[in-house]
Amino acid sequence: MALDLIVEIGNAHEGSLGIATSMVDMAAKSGAKTVKFQMHLAQHESSVKEPFRKKFSLQDSNRFEYWQRVNFSFDHWKRLIDYTVAVGLEFLCSPFSLESAEWLLSDGRIKRWKVGSGEATNYPLLDYLIDSKLPILLSTGLVSWDELLEIKRRFENKQAWDRVTVLHCVSMYPAPLESISINILNDLSSITKNVGYSDHSGRVSVPLLVYSKGIKTIEVHMTPHKLFFGPDTQASLTPEEIEMVVRISEEWDVLKSSGATRDELFNSSSNTANIFRKGTYWKSNLQRGHKVSLNDLVFLKPNSEIEAREYEIVLGKVLNCDVKQGESVRKSELGKEW
Repeated sequence: MALDLIVEIGNAHEGSLGIATSMVDMAAKSGAKTVKFQMHLAQHESSVKEPFRKKFSLQDSNRFEYWQRVNFSFDHWKRLIDYTVAVGLEFLCSPFSLESAEWLLSDGRIKRWKVGSGEATNYPLLDYLIDSKLPILLSTGLVSWDELLEIKRRFENKQAWDRVTVLHCVSMYPAPLESISINILNDLSSITKNVGYSDHSGRVSVPLLVYSKGIKTIEVHMTPHKLFFGPDTQASLTPEEIEMVVRISEEWDVLKSSGATRDELFNSSSNTANIFRKGTYWKSNLQRGHKVSLNDLVFLKPNSEIEAREYEIVLGKVLNCDVKQGESVRKSELGKEW
């Protein structure tokens, strides 16, 4: 199974449909197959008292205003979905309210859900997503282990746990390497066979390391540039870095699938071997009747009728004709006792 790389655009578009579609193009060019956005309906999600995690905006007084500014109208959401599908990518979107989930499902083009870790304990939303019968990607950055087990029981009671991919996630932006805690992937594998990873490190090495451990579903944030505006820029990869992740993962897949024997590999490079390996040549002009010794031979490329590894079979043989310096030794030049 190949890498299932989810490129999180989130709200990096800053409410611009133009920027959003250009970032879809960037993701497509990088080789990704899925892009993910976030649908924030401020009146259904937040209050004016919600503080900024990181005060980055010069124009929004609080997160409520920020959600209002960066969210699209439903008409623009449809246009964005149209564009993403036309480019050939899967459109994925995290709902942050029941109302946003209802609209996304009604559009009919959502194939699976991504639940941010802040919504992982929003049981009314989870119940709705479960009832949709679609697969669910569940981030765990903001839940404890006991809460995760409780969530698991809730899904199991609804016979839906096998539809869930649990994503290890560190909710720091950016997440320092010493906090990534790859070991948690093993912990998650003890409660589900569907384990993934959502990255906030902003480093190529982390998703590649995770992929090398057999994790196929990996989410990374994308920014057009490391100096681009936004709260998640430093936790994101550039399109060029995402392209590197895709390319290296594909190369690893080829490497892991290769399994030729030594003889098969030798046969496939036999022409090269004949160029690189050495044959047996005459070191000087010799006359008929001469008894061949090691001093009469030199070993040169390319390979010849008598390989250097076979030179001993020539020793002691008597020439039945004159031979010239620099010519390869031929069996027909040697005596009857050959």
